[in-house]
Amino acid sequence: MSGSIYDTAWVSMVSKYVEGETTWLFPSSFQCICDAQGESGGWEGGEAIDEIVNTMACLLAMRKHQKTEMEEEQEEVDESTELEKKIDKAKDFLVSKFADWNDSNTEGVAFEILIPSMLDLLDQEGIQLRFPNSEELRQRNQTRMSKINFSVLYKYPSAILHSLESFIGAIDFDKMSHHLQDGGMMASPSSTAAYLMNVSKWDDNAERYLRDAVENGRRIAEGMVTNVFPISTFEFAWVCPPMSLLIAVNLQYP
Repeated sequence: MSGSIYDTAWVSMVSKYVEGETTWLFPSSFQCICDAQGESGGWEGGEAIDEIVNTMACLLAMRKHQKTEMEEEQEEVDESTELEKKIDKAKDFLVSKFADWNDSNTEGVAFEILIPSMLDLLDQEGIQLRFPNSEELRQRNQTRMSKINFSVLYKYPSAILHSLESFIGAIDFDKMSHHLQDGGMMASPSSTAAYLMNVSKWDDNAERYLRDAVENGRRIAEGMVTNVFPISTFEFAWVCPPMSLLIAVNLQYP
């Protein structure tokens, strides 16, 4: 499986409070996304929606790192620093992409949930992004969110587990720990990172899972992770006849 800039960005945001100090657990992942930024300011490749989502995640990661640096130095960071330039270029890229983006023609999975959530997270970090169809997208987001029964999610597995970062602020992550499988949240590095960033009690198994995901991604690039890790279940699913797959899923999630 190829590397995922989006998941790598989320992994790069994981920090841990150690001996009175906040420590970034995966600096190599942060360096990886910084090195991958294009001349345009975005993380290009694939459909427009992929470029938008990837760039939003990387922008959020860079902003979080920047704010930590500012707090540590106890002084205003020079606006000419390299990180500041990268942040500005990423914002400009998103403004341009959003201006041309027609969400009515987008076929991405649940983008109307993910993008508003990312916009809110960026807003919390002091970055406001607006675009022509933002209000329409917000309305669609509210419609989709109103149909989700989170009380059921807390009890039973769901495809939502693969993208918990879309529900930061909407769910109680402390009620999600029993869904972990070998430390991972439905084999998703981004979802597991979001869980570890928002759970009230540190989860050593989730940290171990992310470290294994980063180690696995070293075959692609230092600090990189894949969109799914491990892929054993998915390998089985690809070759499994529909009925056998249904049986397998029912056995795993009775």
